[in-house]
Amino acid sequence: MNDFSIPSDVSSQNTMPPAPANFIKPHKRPLSSTTPTVILKDGQLKGVIGASGGWRIIPSNIQVLLNHFIHQMDPFDSVLAPRLYHSLIPNILQYEDWDTVSGYHIEVPLHDRTALENKGHILEPLASGAICQFVVHHLPTRAQGETIVKANLTGVSDPRKEGAPAGY
Repeated sequence: MNDFSIPSDVSSQNTMPPAPANFIKPHKRPLSSTTPTVILKDGQLKGVIGASGGWRIIPSNIQVLLNHFIHQMDPFDSVLAPRLYHSLIPNILQYEDWDTVSGYHIEVPLHDRTALENKGHILEPLASGAICQFVVHHLPTRAQGETIVKANLTGVSDPRKEGAPAGY
């Protein structure tokens, strides 16, 4: 029920107003931001991503996709990289700083945090985050008209949640 909005007359500068489209009503499902995403290039599968973690799902998915497809990080490092979260209200930039159950310490580097503070951001450490599952489809390069003999899939389960998918 926590994923629904509840009507409220209380207004605050530090909270988003409730969304009427997401009010609790019979036969309604809560909105979700799982954002399962399929990435294609030239009609070919390049990757699939999804996450859990409430409002942090969308920024997590975006950061993992940027890490891999723009910054050319390998799939595991793309998922393992520390993440930043900002909900706009309140004006606080949260950064990951936590030890996972699988033994990884995930923390935005000090030099990055210092640079963000120097730009005026108010930072707050966060001992949790969204959990991403990422699959990358590696197609071998080929000349036009050649048949692809073998393609590889790389699947990464986020170490933030024991490095294993919740379902099999």
